[in-house]
Amino acid sequence: MRYLVCTVDANPCPADSIASMPFLETVDFTAMGITPDTLFYVFGWGFAAVFLFWLLGLGTAIALAMIRKL
Repeated sequence: MRYLVCTVDANPCPADSIASMPFLETVDFTAMGITPDTLFYVFGWGFAAVFLFWLLGLGTAIALAMIRKL
């Protein structure tokens, strides 16, 4: 996907300073705070949350199975 961007810092943008660029060239992820450390932190929290709920479901299933056998 390509975007039209202004290559100079002017408002309104002059017609000769408009360029069509791909998305990855127009966005600076590190300036937005998206770093490898941040991605690892968010992925870790997401994985931990899913794993926690899986363990809660497993524990509940084991408890129900034990109650039904009594």
